[in-house]
Amino acid sequence: MERPKRISRRSWIKITAATIVAVATYPFVGAMAHAATRKKIAKSVVHYQDHPSGHKMCGMCIHFIPTGGVAGHGMMGGMGSEMMGNMHNMGPEMMKDGTCQLVEGRISPMGYCILYSPVQSVDS
Repeated sequence: MERPKRISRRSWIKITAATIVAVATYPFVGAMAHAATRKKIAKSVVHYQDHPSGHKMCGMCIHFIPTGGVAGHGMMGGMGSEMMGNMHNMGPEMMKDGTCQLVEGRISPMGYCILYSPVQSVDS
């Protein structure tokens, strides 16, 4: 009777390590692939308009990305409380078109669409 083949300790460690790495990185690889294939929504689908709806405007939405800024901060672009001490930074630059995380094309900070979600105030 033949003895079953045994796997060496070194081979077992290599296979186990490769399996652990593959399982640990799978969610990240999947998320990156999803982000790369995700497309933005057409302006017409979300009823985008170049003017606000009452007090609701893209510049105050968490999805708005100002020119040179980051999403989630509205027109302030992540400048935070230091903006209050630097009032000279406010002006025409603040009103330049930006982009949106969800909607395609250039987005006016004074625009509006049905995906509007307000930036949370610092007080809350």
